[in-house]
Order: sequence, then structure tokens, then C-alpha cells
Amino acid sequence: MSLDGGKLTSIDHNGDRVYIIPAEVRGFFRRHRDWSQILLLVIFLVLPWTKINEHQTVLLDIPNREFALFGILLRAHDAPLLFFVLGMLALGLAFATSIWGRIWCGWACPQTVFIDAVYRRIEMWVEGNYIQRRKLRDNPLTPKAFLTKSIKWFLFVLVSSLIAHSFIAYFVGASNLLAMMGHPPSENWSYFGLVVFFTAITLFDFAWFREQFCVIMCPYGRIQSVLLDHSSMAVVYDSARGEPRKGISTNDKKTGDCVNCNRCVQVCPTGIDIRNGLQMDCIACTSCIDACDEIMSKVNKPQGLIAYNTLDGSKLTLKKPRAILYMLAIFGLFFGLAYALSTRSSIHATLLRAPGLPYSFVKDEQNINKILNHFKLHIQNQGGQPSEYTIFLSPESLSKNIQLIVAQNPIRLEAGAAQEWHFFLRFDENILSAGSLKIQLGIYDLKDPKIETEFKEITLIGPKNP
Repeated sequence: MSLDGGKLTSIDHNGDRVYIIPAEVRGFFRRHRDWSQILLLVIFLVLPWTKINEHQTVLLDIPNREFALFGILLRAHDAPLLFFVLGMLALGLAFATSIWGRIWCGWACPQTVFIDAVYRRIEMWVEGNYIQRRKLRDNPLTPKAFLTKSIKWFLFVLVSSLIAHSFIAYFVGASNLLAMMGHPPSENWSYFGLVVFFTAITLFDFAWFREQFCVIMCPYGRIQSVLLDHSSMAVVYDSARGEPRKGISTNDKKTGDCVNCNRCVQVCPTGIDIRNGLQMDCIACTSCIDACDEIMSKVNKPQGLIAYNTLDGSKLTLKKPRAILYMLAIFGLFFGLAYALSTRSSIHATLLRAPGLPYSFVKDEQNINKILNHFKLHIQNQGGQPSEYTIFLSPESLSKNIQLIVAQNPIRLEAGAAQEWHFFLRFDENILSAGSLKIQLGIYDLKDPKIETEFKEITLIGPKNP
């Protein structure tokens, strides 16, 4: 946090927190941030309530180990694909930071978007502009002030609940959440508790904790020094042009363009003074740029005293080793994910021996002793359309007089559906070698002949002859 008059701007003379109420600002960056924040809010709130290919657009159903991402349905066995997704997100953030600085913090971070676009808007509608809100903060609590604050916090609770419900919908499923909302909480205590918990966390963070999360808890501000270099973009104060500021004593009668109005500090959501240089607490929201440009226009001086510029004043470029390495790694992960998805089979089958006895003796239709092995096949349709599957033994297995016994063959599965398929294999004891024999079981998609037959290896077991 920066110093303002010899003290930290976010604490008082007793060391207590000063609840920062930034001044409103207008300008080029403010207009563009308004539109970007509206777009991000719509995306966050709408995504869980939309569907692609009959599946929720984004669903992270952890209990059922089912994940839907923009029409692609993934299961727990597809977890390795998350390496590509998480890798691209992490490297994408590192790449963006190395070029544009903390653009994520100021323009896209949920902490910034929700506070700036929702909670502060409610405060302005209910309590008035920043001057009125600061008076309300500093003056004794009157009945009128209590009523005003009560209305504000009531609206805070409502929007926090809406945000929490939308957030939970990503994990529970929007349709399931709506169904649960139509029943008493006693029928779904766990999910009801989760919604209440996330509502409370959202209310605490966005309505009260606010900039303290960025200043105290967020690790990104602390690792930015590793990601930034001198050619990275940042919100920069031109000290060569602005200093010495007006009103500061100097041996030289000439003063810089900075009129020392402190408007840049007044509009800062974290309470810093950008004139003290690049700081960890700066979230690059560009409010100080718009505020300073407005003052410069009023005093008939050129805009850009505070500007979004590279740290060393050089021209912004992507042609630097770090950025190129990040881009190559991101493209590598992207093509790796694309290849993994394109080669991903529409059938996922897991073959297991059924619980119980490893084998048993039975008699066939001619009353001849046979050995029986029991198996179960967990099969899932990973394609986007209903399909029909059949299982069969390889010709070599049939030549050994091995019989496949199954109650239903073929079976039909809807897109994304899964089923356990039990079957038995009956065979003569004399085909076993040292008590076992490996054979092949084929799984074939009757609806799509283009899909290659998948073969699973089965080990038949029986008594081990001496």
C-alpha cells in the first residue's frame, strides 16, 4: 500500500482499516471496462443454464465423475485431459501477464468484476455518490442511515445468493438445482448448506473484504514480479513529466504537469498512489488513467501523464523470448488436447471379473461337465448420439468351443449413458494351460460401422492340473 501524507492510505492513525470508497470515474477505459464486465457477468450467469448436445454447457459433476465442456462429455477416466486444459490456463495467464501486465486483475478477475459491476453499483443506487457514501461511513449511525444500510445489505444478500446458486449450478447441474429448489431444504440438506455457505462467503468477500483480498490474500500479485519484465505493459506515471508536483517546495520555480490533486488516489479501488511507482497492490484497473486524463483536459495539458505503457517506455511487442516460449507451449498443449479428443474412442469399456467364485463347474445341454467364468463389462457411450453395442468372441476362441452366455446382446445406450453388462464364458477344462487361457472379446458399434472394433483381453481360469 502506498503512502499518503506519511501514512498508509488504507489504515487510520490507530492502525485500523479504512473502508475504501473510490470515487466514480468516467473516460475511455471506464466505458470499455463496463462493456467487458457486462459480457463476463452474462457468461458466468448464463453458461450453467444453457445446453450443447443435450448436455449442460459447463458441468463439473464431481460426485458422479461427469464433466461437460461445451458439448464434450468427459468422465473420470478422461482426467488426464485436464492436464492440457489447466496447463493452457496457467500458461495463458503467464503469457498475458508477460505482455499486458495485470490485465487479468483489472479486467477479468471475478473479484474485480463482481465488486465493480455489481456491489459498488448497488451502493451508488442506494447510498449515492462517493462523497455521500464517505459521509455515511464517517458520521454517526442515525435511523435514516441505518435504514439505508439495511436496504443495501438486503440487496447484497440477494445478489450473493444469486451468484452462489449460479456457481453451485456448475457443479450440481442447473436442472437438478431447480428441482431441489422446488422441495423443502430438509430433503437436500447438503446442497442447501453449500448454497448458504457460498452465499456467506460471497457476501463477506465482495461486500466487505473487497480490496483486502487483493492486497493480503491473492498470490498473483506476489508472483507478478516473476512474470513481468521491463517491456511488459503496466499503469505507469510519467515522473519525468509530472515532477516536481505543484505545491511541493523546490529550488527550481518550474513545476511538472502533476497538479497534485490526488484524484488518482481518490479513484483507486486499493487506495494506492500510482505516482510512487509500480506496486504489488495495483490491479491495473486503469481508473487512475481516466481520472488523470480528465484533470489534464481541464487544466489544458496533454493527456497521458498516467498511461498504460511498458515499464521501460519501449514499444509493446510479442517478439521476446519469454512470450514466444509461452506461446509455443500453449500451442503445444492445444494441439495435444485436440489430438487426444480426436483420437478418443466413442466407446469406453472396462472389463472386470465378477465378484464371487473365480470359476464354477456346470453341465451343458448334453450333460457334459464344463467350467464357467463370470465377467462384467462396464461400457459407456462417449459419443454424441445413441448407439447399439454387441460383444462377440474372436474366431480363435470359437474354434476352442468357448461359449458366450449373455442375457442381452446387443444393448442400446443413449449418448453419455453407461451400463454394467454381465456375461458368462463356458468352456472345456482341457483347453486350459496351467489353469488359465487368454482370449479376446470384441466390442462392436452397430450404429456406426466406421468405429473400429475394440478388443479386450480375458483370462479364463479353472483348476490347475498337477
